[in-house]
Amino acid sequence: MNTPSQIKTHYNFTNEDASRLSRLRPVMERYKDEFVVEFYDYVRHFEEAHKFFKDAETIKRHQDALKVWFIALFGGDYGELYFKELEKAGLAHVKISLHAHYVNAAFHFVKSFTLGVIRKEETDAEAGAEAGRSIEKILDINLDCFTSSYIEEEKKFFLSQKVESYLIQMANRFAHGLNIVLVIGLVFLGVMVIGLFTYDIIHILDGDIEKGLLSSLGSLLMLWVVIELMDTEIKHLKGGKFAIKVFISVALVAMIRKILVASLRHDAVEAQLSLVAAVAVLGVIYWLISKAEAA
Repeated sequence: MNTPSQIKTHYNFTNEDASRLSRLRPVMERYKDEFVVEFYDYVRHFEEAHKFFKDAETIKRHQDALKVWFIALFGGDYGELYFKELEKAGLAHVKISLHAHYVNAAFHFVKSFTLGVIRKEETDAEAGAEAGRSIEKILDINLDCFTSSYIEEEKKFFLSQKVESYLIQMANRFAHGLNIVLVIGLVFLGVMVIGLFTYDIIHILDGDIEKGLLSSLGSLLMLWVVIELMDTEIKHLKGGKFAIKVFISVALVAMIRKILVASLRHDAVEAQLSLVAAVAVLGVIYWLISKAEAA
């Protein structure tokens, strides 16, 4: 890893840049609260924001750390200690599995905000341009340090990068192949359910209307299950998320079909009540999962 002096040299970050940023500190101090508010308004629209901002305590702790980091940008002292703090912050983002894309997007906001402050506060166009260049350098250095934390984490291998990459690639291909087999199996199962539905319709034509109707309804429920599973699997193959809610709905349909069959066979009331209770429990689980996914 490059040393702090090397990093600053690579970005042409000079003592003049450090002095310029230090002079901006009183101005940025006045905007630190506004910065945090606008930053949160920006990042809360990220798809995975709710995973990291779980409660008020976590948000408050992060806001305080964000203010410290923001003011440190204009501290004027960019030595070993400053870079160690940046390394710790980068590793903290890696530890919570925050995608690097969101880090880059957040830095884009910080750059836009700080340059906006310069345009608002600096009346001298040339001085404003110089301040903007210094801000861009220190932000690029910060992003470089954050990115390095992600790269260092990726370098940790059990065997070797080549072997592990090959194993992961083979595992992905095998998993994809199994998913294809599953889709083919669902297609075959769908055809069989259509055949079962046709067989149940024949009962209606033979005069056994009650049995035919209930059996046909059960077959349609099974067909709906196959369609839902196939639709979920296709979405998964296209990169969609694993939908556990679908499997709960499959269990619900299976229990409802059992209730229909039990009513045809005139099973004991206790057995039918146990099936109804199972449906109620599955219904509550389905509702809880739906609520959690919507949150």
